[in-house]
Amino acid sequence: MIQRIQTLYLFTVVILSVITLFSVQAGFVGNTDAAHYILNYKGIFQVQTAGIDFVKNVWSLTALCVLIPIIAIATIFVFKKRLLQIRLSIINTVLLAGYYVLLFIYLWQTGTALNAEWYLEMVTAFPLINIIFTFLAIRAIGKDEALIKSLNRLR
Repeated sequence: MIQRIQTLYLFTVVILSVITLFSVQAGFVGNTDAAHYILNYKGIFQVQTAGIDFVKNVWSLTALCVLIPIIAIATIFVFKKRLLQIRLSIINTVLLAGYYVLLFIYLWQTGTALNAEWYLEMVTAFPLINIIFTFLAIRAIGKDEALIKSLNRLR
């Protein structure tokens, strides 16, 4: 399990997904009043000198950010079922793409509602890196499956 390269790829996906979950993913700067807002897993908050004020929930984005590392961990531990690993990795890739769709929907809606310009943090690139690592894991799992099938033909 640990000695396979796809395990390292999927473990990297887990680590980057957890970092993404607990980091500030984007921010907003108001056009008229120069108010500052942040988007993290708890929701969208207005940052003020007196503290932070809750603005909006982002539960669907949080659910995706929690589901992605769980599926990656599950994919690591079903190492004897390579076709299931490939399917779970494809599902994880679709969820990672869905993360970006939901993120930009939230950014667009909130930016319009607050009359603010949005910006992305560096951590927002981690799901794209996760898509690449998941694709590499799918390729490695496929190579393992091909090797096993070729060895079964020799018997």
